[in-house]
Amino acid sequence: MKKKEFNIEDALCPERDKLIIEGETITAKIVDAELDVIDCTFHNDGCVHLNTKDYAYLTLTRGNLEMLLGLVDEVELEII
Repeated sequence: MKKKEFNIEDALCPERDKLIIEGETITAKIVDAELDVIDCTFHNDGCVHLNTKDYAYLTLTRGNLEMLLGLVDEVELEII
């Protein structure tokens, strides 16, 4: 049996990289390169709003940026 690999990002934020739709509110969480959990909000305007109030800066990888683009596209499909 193959041993399951431990993923620190999943341990920190199991719901990461998934849209959460609650009524009119669409949110998601991502984990940046420094393992900070970032709250994201989508306002159906083709943009993603990152909550940075607890951070002096964010370090986003290419993977983070691609994930955010994918989530923006997913939101646009949800509202059609």
